Amino acid sequence: MYKLLIAEDEILERQALKMIISAKIKEIGLIIEAENGRKAIQLADQHTPDIILMDIKMPGIDGIGAVKAIKKHHSDTKIIMLSAFNTFEYARQVMQQGVKEYLVKPARKDELIAAIERVLSEIQKERREKQEQANLREIVQWAISPEENDGQLMSDDKKLRRARAFMEENYAQAISLEDAAEHVGLSPFYLSKLFKEHFSVNFIDYLTQLRVEKAKALMLNPTHSLKEICFNVGYKDPNYFSRVFKKSTGLSPSEYRRQVQLRKKE
Repeated sequence: MYKLLIAEDEILERQALKMIISAKIKEIGLIIEAENGRKAIQLADQHTPDIILMDIKMPGIDGIGAVKAIKKHHSDTKIIMLSAFNTFEYARQVMQQGVKEYLVKPARKDELIAAIERVLSEIQKERREKQEQANLREIVQWAISPEENDGQLMSDDKKLRRARAFMEENYAQAISLEDAAEHVGLSPFYLSKLFKEHFSVNFIDYLTQLRVEKAKALMLNPTHSLKEICFNVGYKDPNYFSRVFKKSTGLSPSEYRRQVQLRKKE
Protein backbone atom coordinates (compact mmCIF):
# COMPACT_ATOMS: atom_id res chain seq x y z
CA MET A 1 0.00 0.00 0.00
CA TYR A 2 1.14 3.54 -0.72
CA LYS A 3 1.09 6.76 1.32
CA LEU A 4 -0.11 10.08 -0.09
CA LEU A 5 0.13 13.59 1.38
CA ILE A 6 -2.29 16.36 0.41
CA ALA A 7 -0.85 19.86 1.00
CA GLU A 8 -3.67 22.37 0.51
CA ASP A 9 -4.68 25.36 2.68
CA GLU A 10 -8.40 25.13 1.82
CA ILE A 11 -9.95 22.50 4.11
CA LEU A 12 -12.91 21.77 1.81
CA GLU A 13 -10.53 21.27 -1.11
CA ARG A 14 -8.42 18.86 0.97
CA GLN A 15 -11.45 16.86 2.02
CA ALA A 16 -12.78 16.68 -1.55
CA LEU A 17 -9.41 15.44 -2.84
CA LYS A 18 -9.20 12.87 -0.04
CA MET A 19 -12.70 11.53 -0.78
CA ILE A 20 -12.02 11.22 -4.51
CA ILE A 21 -8.69 9.45 -4.04
CA SER A 22 -9.98 7.10 -1.32
CA ALA A 23 -12.90 6.06 -3.49
CA LYS A 24 -11.01 5.61 -6.75
CA ILE A 25 -7.49 4.39 -5.92
CA LYS A 26 -7.38 1.37 -3.62
CA GLU A 27 -3.58 1.18 -3.68
CA ILE A 28 -3.44 4.31 -1.48
CA GLY A 29 -3.57 3.02 2.10
CA LEU A 30 -2.84 6.23 4.01
CA ILE A 31 -3.77 9.83 3.16
CA ILE A 32 -2.18 12.58 5.26
CA GLU A 33 -3.30 16.21 5.25
CA ALA A 34 -1.26 19.40 5.59
CA GLU A 35 -2.74 22.89 5.67
CA ASN A 36 0.43 24.73 4.64
CA GLY A 37 3.93 24.25 3.26
CA ARG A 38 5.65 24.12 6.64
CA LYS A 39 3.31 21.40 7.87
CA ALA A 40 3.83 19.50 4.61
CA ILE A 41 7.60 19.46 5.22
CA GLN A 42 7.10 18.19 8.79
CA LEU A 43 4.67 15.45 7.75
CA ALA A 44 6.90 14.39 4.85
CA ASP A 45 9.74 13.84 7.32
CA GLN A 46 7.43 11.97 9.69
CA HIS A 47 5.60 9.70 7.21
CA THR A 48 7.82 9.60 4.07
CA PRO A 49 4.87 9.64 1.64
CA ASP A 50 5.21 8.05 -1.78
CA ILE A 51 3.20 10.82 -3.47
CA ILE A 52 2.46 14.42 -2.54
CA LEU A 53 -0.35 16.55 -3.99
CA MET A 54 1.03 20.06 -3.46
CA ASP A 55 -0.84 23.33 -3.95
CA ILE A 56 1.46 26.12 -5.18
CA LYS A 57 -0.19 29.02 -3.35
CA MET A 58 -0.24 28.52 0.43
CA PRO A 59 0.44 30.86 3.36
CA GLY A 60 4.00 30.97 4.68
CA ILE A 61 6.15 28.53 2.75
CA ASP A 62 4.52 28.12 -0.64
CA GLY A 63 4.32 24.89 -2.63
CA ILE A 64 7.54 25.47 -4.59
CA GLY A 65 9.50 26.17 -1.40
CA ALA A 66 8.02 23.11 0.28
CA VAL A 67 8.92 20.91 -2.68
CA LYS A 68 12.53 22.14 -2.60
CA ALA A 69 12.82 21.35 1.13
CA ILE A 70 11.16 17.94 0.84
CA LYS A 71 13.19 16.84 -2.17
CA LYS A 72 16.46 17.45 -0.27
CA HIS A 73 15.69 14.55 2.08
CA HIS A 74 13.10 12.52 0.12
CA SER A 75 14.32 12.43 -3.46
CA ASP A 76 12.16 9.40 -4.31
CA THR A 77 8.89 11.09 -3.30
CA LYS A 78 6.79 11.93 -6.35
CA ILE A 79 5.15 15.35 -6.52
CA ILE A 80 1.92 16.33 -8.29
CA MET A 81 1.55 20.10 -8.27
CA LEU A 82 -1.84 21.82 -8.15
CA SER A 83 -2.18 25.43 -9.27
CA ALA A 84 -4.94 27.89 -10.11
CA PHE A 85 -2.50 29.53 -12.54
CA ASN A 86 -2.13 28.01 -16.00
CA THR A 87 1.13 29.75 -16.86
CA PHE A 88 4.31 28.44 -18.44
CA GLU A 89 6.49 30.13 -15.80
CA TYR A 90 4.87 28.27 -12.89
CA ALA A 91 5.06 24.98 -14.74
CA ARG A 92 8.72 25.59 -15.63
CA GLN A 93 9.65 26.36 -12.01
CA VAL A 94 8.03 23.27 -10.56
CA MET A 95 9.31 20.91 -13.24
CA GLN A 96 12.84 22.06 -12.41
CA GLN A 97 12.24 20.68 -8.90
CA GLY A 98 11.42 17.20 -10.21
CA VAL A 99 7.63 17.57 -10.12
CA LYS A 100 6.02 14.77 -12.13
CA GLU A 101 2.61 16.24 -12.90
CA TYR A 102 1.17 19.78 -13.08
CA LEU A 103 -2.62 20.10 -12.77
CA VAL A 104 -4.61 23.31 -13.09
CA LYS A 105 -7.27 23.79 -10.39
CA PRO A 106 -10.01 22.85 -10.28
CA ALA A 107 -8.77 19.61 -11.82
CA ARG A 108 -11.34 17.20 -13.18
CA LYS A 109 -11.69 13.92 -11.30
CA ASP A 110 -10.51 11.87 -14.27
CA GLU A 111 -7.45 14.11 -14.73
CA LEU A 112 -6.53 13.81 -11.05
CA ILE A 113 -6.95 10.03 -10.93
CA ALA A 114 -5.06 9.56 -14.20
CA ALA A 115 -2.15 11.66 -12.90
CA ILE A 116 -1.93 9.67 -9.65
CA GLU A 117 -2.12 6.37 -11.54
CA ARG A 118 0.72 7.45 -13.85
CA VAL A 119 2.87 8.31 -10.85
CA LEU A 120 1.98 5.03 -9.10
CA SER A 121 2.97 3.13 -12.22
CA GLU A 122 6.34 4.90 -12.22
CA ILE A 123 6.91 4.09 -8.53
CA GLN A 124 6.08 0.41 -9.12
CA LYS A 125 8.46 0.26 -12.08
CA GLU A 126 11.28 1.84 -10.06
CA ARG A 127 10.76 -0.62 -7.19
CA ARG A 128 10.79 -3.59 -9.55
CA GLU A 129 14.03 -2.37 -11.10
CA LYS A 130 15.64 -1.90 -7.68
CA GLN A 131 14.60 -5.40 -6.62
CA GLU A 132 15.93 -6.87 -9.86
CA GLN A 133 19.25 -5.09 -9.33
CA ALA A 134 19.45 -6.41 -5.77
CA ASN A 135 18.67 -9.93 -7.00
CA LEU A 136 21.35 -9.64 -9.68
CA ARG A 137 23.94 -8.50 -7.14
CA GLU A 138 23.19 -11.53 -4.98
CA ILE A 139 23.46 -13.90 -7.92
CA VAL A 140 26.78 -12.36 -8.95
CA GLN A 141 28.08 -12.55 -5.38
CA TRP A 142 27.02 -16.19 -5.19
CA ALA A 143 29.08 -16.96 -8.30
CA ILE A 144 32.23 -15.12 -7.21
CA SER A 145 33.94 -17.53 -4.83
CA PRO A 146 33.21 -21.06 -3.60
CA GLU A 147 35.09 -20.32 -0.37
CA GLU A 148 32.94 -17.28 0.29
CA ASN A 149 29.87 -19.33 -0.57
CA ASP A 150 30.66 -21.86 2.16
CA GLY A 151 30.83 -19.12 4.76
CA GLN A 152 27.74 -17.49 3.33
CA LEU A 153 25.82 -20.78 3.54
CA MET A 154 26.66 -21.11 7.23
CA SER A 155 25.51 -17.54 7.85
CA ASP A 156 22.32 -18.10 5.78
CA ASP A 157 21.37 -21.17 7.76
CA LYS A 158 21.74 -19.02 10.90
CA LYS A 159 19.61 -16.27 9.35
CA LEU A 160 16.96 -18.76 8.31
CA ARG A 161 16.66 -19.88 11.94
CA ARG A 162 16.24 -16.25 12.96
CA ALA A 163 13.55 -15.81 10.32
CA ARG A 164 11.68 -18.85 11.66
CA ALA A 165 11.98 -17.50 15.22
CA PHE A 166 10.63 -14.14 14.00
CA MET A 167 7.64 -15.94 12.48
CA GLU A 168 7.05 -17.95 15.67
CA GLU A 169 6.99 -14.73 17.69
CA ASN A 170 4.88 -12.68 15.28
CA TYR A 171 2.58 -15.11 13.43
CA ALA A 172 -0.44 -13.45 15.07
CA GLN A 173 0.46 -10.15 13.38
CA ALA A 174 0.16 -9.11 9.73
CA ILE A 175 3.76 -10.05 8.91
CA SER A 176 5.11 -10.38 5.39
CA LEU A 177 8.13 -11.80 3.59
CA GLU A 178 9.51 -8.26 3.47
CA ASP A 179 9.18 -7.89 7.26
CA ALA A 180 11.04 -11.15 7.93
CA ALA A 181 13.72 -10.34 5.36
CA GLU A 182 14.34 -6.91 6.89
CA HIS A 183 14.52 -8.47 10.37
CA VAL A 184 17.33 -10.87 9.39
CA GLY A 185 19.14 -8.60 6.92
CA LEU A 186 18.39 -10.43 3.68
CA SER A 187 16.53 -9.39 0.55
CA PRO A 188 12.97 -10.78 0.19
CA PHE A 189 14.07 -12.62 -2.96
CA TYR A 190 16.95 -14.38 -1.23
CA LEU A 191 14.97 -15.29 1.90
CA SER A 192 12.24 -16.77 -0.29
CA LYS A 193 14.91 -18.76 -2.11
CA LEU A 194 16.24 -20.14 1.20
CA PHE A 195 12.75 -21.22 2.31
CA LYS A 196 12.24 -23.08 -0.96
CA GLU A 197 15.63 -24.80 -0.70
CA HIS A 198 15.36 -25.85 2.95
CA PHE A 199 11.62 -26.42 3.49
CA SER A 200 10.36 -27.10 -0.06
CA VAL A 201 7.66 -24.44 0.43
CA ASN A 202 7.62 -20.69 -0.01
CA PHE A 203 7.42 -18.17 2.85
CA ILE A 204 3.63 -17.72 2.66
CA ASP A 205 2.94 -21.46 2.66
CA TYR A 206 5.28 -21.93 5.62
CA LEU A 207 3.54 -19.12 7.52
CA THR A 208 0.15 -20.62 6.69
CA GLN A 209 1.23 -24.03 8.00
CA LEU A 210 2.51 -22.39 11.18
CA ARG A 211 -0.77 -20.55 11.74
CA VAL A 212 -2.87 -23.66 11.08
CA GLU A 213 -0.83 -25.67 13.60
CA LYS A 214 -1.25 -22.91 16.19
CA ALA A 215 -4.99 -22.86 15.49
CA LYS A 216 -5.19 -26.63 16.00
CA ALA A 217 -3.51 -26.27 19.39
CA LEU A 218 -5.93 -23.51 20.43
CA MET A 219 -8.92 -25.64 19.42
CA LEU A 220 -8.05 -28.12 22.16
CA ASN A 221 -9.35 -25.53 24.61
CA PRO A 222 -13.17 -25.36 24.27
CA THR A 223 -13.31 -21.92 25.89
CA HIS A 224 -11.80 -20.35 22.75
CA SER A 225 -14.35 -19.49 20.08
CA LEU A 226 -13.39 -20.11 16.46
CA LYS A 227 -13.58 -16.38 15.83
CA GLU A 228 -11.10 -15.71 18.65
CA ILE A 229 -8.80 -18.39 17.31
CA CYS A 230 -8.97 -16.83 13.84
CA PHE A 231 -7.79 -13.47 15.23
CA ASN A 232 -5.22 -15.06 17.53
CA VAL A 233 -3.39 -16.73 14.65
CA GLY A 234 -3.15 -13.67 12.44
CA TYR A 235 -6.31 -13.67 10.31
CA LYS A 236 -8.81 -10.81 10.20
CA ASP A 237 -11.57 -12.56 8.25
CA PRO A 238 -13.10 -15.73 9.78
CA ASN A 239 -14.41 -16.86 6.38
CA TYR A 240 -10.96 -16.61 4.84
CA PHE A 241 -9.44 -18.40 7.85
CA SER A 242 -11.98 -21.20 7.39
CA ARG A 243 -11.04 -21.61 3.71
CA VAL A 244 -7.31 -21.65 4.50
CA PHE A 245 -7.79 -24.15 7.34
CA LYS A 246 -9.90 -26.50 5.20
CA LYS A 247 -7.43 -26.33 2.31
CA SER A 248 -4.65 -27.35 4.70
CA THR A 249 -6.45 -30.02 6.75
CA GLY A 250 -9.36 -31.16 4.58
CA LEU A 251 -11.77 -30.09 7.35
CA SER A 252 -13.41 -26.81 8.28
CA PRO A 253 -12.45 -25.42 11.72
CA SER A 254 -15.80 -26.48 13.20
CA GLU A 255 -15.49 -30.00 11.73
CA TYR A 256 -11.94 -30.33 13.04
CA ARG A 257 -13.00 -29.20 16.51
CA ARG A 258 -15.87 -31.73 16.57
CA GLN A 259 -13.46 -34.52 15.69
CA VAL A 260 -11.08 -33.41 18.44
CA GLN A 261 -13.91 -33.40 20.98
CA LEU A 262 -15.07 -36.87 19.90
CA ARG A 263 -11.56 -38.27 20.27
CA LYS A 264 -11.29 -36.79 23.74
CA LYS A 265 -14.56 -38.50 24.76
CA GLU A 266 -13.31 -41.82 23.46
